[in-house]
Amino acid sequence: MYYALLFAPNEVRAGLTALAAYRAEILEIPREVSEAGVGAVKLTWWQEELERLQNGEPRHPVTQALLPAAQANALNLEGLSEVIEAARMDLEYGRYPTLRELTLYCHRAGGAIADLAWRLTGASAAEAAPFAHDLSMGLELTRMIRHVRRDVRAGRVYIPEDELTLAGLDADTLLDERPNQAREDLMARQGARARRFLDSAVAQLPSHARSGQAYGLVLAVLYRRLLSTLARDGYPVVAREHHLTPLRKFWLAWRTARRPNAIQPAPGALPK
Repeated sequence: MYYALLFAPNEVRAGLTALAAYRAEILEIPREVSEAGVGAVKLTWWQEELERLQNGEPRHPVTQALLPAAQANALNLEGLSEVIEAARMDLEYGRYPTLRELTLYCHRAGGAIADLAWRLTGASAAEAAPFAHDLSMGLELTRMIRHVRRDVRAGRVYIPEDELTLAGLDADTLLDERPNQAREDLMARQGARARRFLDSAVAQLPSHARSGQAYGLVLAVLYRRLLSTLARDGYPVVAREHHLTPLRKFWLAWRTARRPNAIQPAPGALPK
């Protein structure tokens, strides 16, 4: 996230930073609390805080940081409540029977943030909305793959249960560090799905709109590279969390921001 913000246009960087901080603040709540009731109280406070933000009187440092960008761009911030609903799903469920339910979670966790991000740039809906939608889906799915070990240990499984069952796996076997071809194949399918969304996002962004969407393009490139690294290593996500080195992230971000039209999706990877 830092490297994407580093190369975002100066005039929108503060607003993008506030949006990213808001998302992180809300989605961290289910990981911070040991009782769902406590988390529900926190989410209720945040719902009230969104109302205060809409009225121009936020109390939290994150929403105070978001206010200038919201006012300057006349943003409708009602969609931010979707992030609260995503956190509520984490508190109440933590399991997703099919891809349909998981897609709803991804939309709530990242869709509104991506939508507001492109609106900050002044792009038109025809230019940026399809890009933002598929980008948010690809980012959320990649984060889920990367954090499988952490999330399963916390009681949350972001892999559709029907796909787990078809692979002959469950939460316990996901965390078994012994070699397991069925698990590797399952994670490879999750990775391919995330990659298709990221490739589709890149393909749908017109050339003339790319420089203004450098923030999102950098994220797409960084997450595609992370997926490629995981695929190369056989998706060893239960053994450790993978990270790109700071130097690699800086290089990829700089190259993307310098030549945004050179970024292309993988051939034949667009159908989701």
